[in-house]
Amino acid sequence: MSKQNITYNQIDFVVKAPRFRIVFSYMSDKGVAFVREYLLRLLKVTPCKPAQIAQYFGFNQYETEVALADLESNKWIIWQDNGLIALSAEGQRLFQDNQESPHIPTLKEFGGEYRMELLDSNFLKKNDCDKNRQQAIELVIEPKVLSESSEITRKTFQNRFRQLMEDDIINLDEKDISLYKIDAIEPKGAPDYFRFTQQFELLPETGEAKERNDVPTITHQENIQQAITAQLERFGHHDNLRELRNSMEEIGDDDTLKVLFGGTLDFNEYLKVYQKHEQQNGLYFLRQIYHQETLFQQINKILDELSKKSSKKLYWLAPSDIYWGKQRKIHDKIQSLIDKQKNGYDFRLYLPLSSKGNRYEKQEWLNHFKDISDKVLYGFCEGFLDGNTEILFLEDKFAVVCYHAKLSSYPVTLPIGFMTTQKNTIKSIASLVKNYLNSPLFESNEDGTKDFGLLHT
Repeated sequence: MSKQNITYNQIDFVVKAPRFRIVFSYMSDKGVAFVREYLLRLLKVTPCKPAQIAQYFGFNQYETEVALADLESNKWIIWQDNGLIALSAEGQRLFQDNQESPHIPTLKEFGGEYRMELLDSNFLKKNDCDKNRQQAIELVIEPKVLSESSEITRKTFQNRFRQLMEDDIINLDEKDISLYKIDAIEPKGAPDYFRFTQQFELLPETGEAKERNDVPTITHQENIQQAITAQLERFGHHDNLRELRNSMEEIGDDDTLKVLFGGTLDFNEYLKVYQKHEQQNGLYFLRQIYHQETLFQQINKILDELSKKSSKKLYWLAPSDIYWGKQRKIHDKIQSLIDKQKNGYDFRLYLPLSSKGNRYEKQEWLNHFKDISDKVLYGFCEGFLDGNTEILFLEDKFAVVCYHAKLSSYPVTLPIGFMTTQKNTIKSIASLVKNYLNSPLFESNEDGTKDFGLLHT
């Protein structure tokens, strides 16, 4: 394994990005058409000095210089030796067939739908946006910004017009154009969301957390980075290494505590455990279960080889961790397990609840997995192994354990765990889960068990 920076978690963030229809007028080259026309008409009648032009139009010195620079850049005027300004040959040709008015570029109108995130006012390409905010941490927008989003969008569109052209946000066949004015701006339905993934990395030599990388798809991001920091601080946690030690004892895991000894990842120790599991046809991993492509390749192979007559339990118990499930990758992994149920197993995704009757938490989970069939979404009483251990198992076939380590050395949770296909270990882990789910909620069994059943009932 490489000793480059190690990614230990990946989290999706979303920022509200309202959609607007913006209609604007533009000119196919620089300058203001009506100023050009009358200045060119004056110079057709007679060459003038700059002071005379300023007096005639009521311009100040700067306005005169800008107007003349515009005509000069198009090679429509020449400076004569006597200080007078006259039409050049190109300028003369603007007056076709001796017409009084020059044939100069006219205003054109264009309209399109644009998306702008509301933290740093970046206009976005459509493929950088998402219709939903599920499986992500949403960054907070101030109410004042939300209420004034149309005006902020208008000003930003105007100020960054040239850059938006260069970035292909504004797609016009003509490239050498200038914005004349914004004619209309109107919100269009529900907002999109700017979705991006932040990698959280550590240095293998020391185990220290590396500073976050910039978001690669946007230019302006100071406010976004500050908002991420604010959210992570809001989700601040205490170290749970002591509680993890108890969980590892319950699981019968003698290895992982050595890897995390001292409150940081010991990469050399991690490699030793990785190789040990590899020799036992298992897998040792860092990052969330749903980030493990190799793990799911092995799982899918096992599922594809099942007898359709069997009726095994495939349970996935989520941890009590704010960062769990905060990436769209989890949706694909869950859906793949649902699709393969025809192979002969009963899949249940168990989600932690503080109480059986907490409707708010149930609805939060249903919203979080709104694109997943509610027939597989179950609730259970949080507190299994102190909420720090996630388990995915298929009876007699495999078990996956992932500890969610909260360490002061790292800004977000460090998930670390293993997969095993050893029968005795699988049976022990499965029994641990089943015993918890089947245990009474309170001392008397009158209130049922810690398995709360389907969320949507």
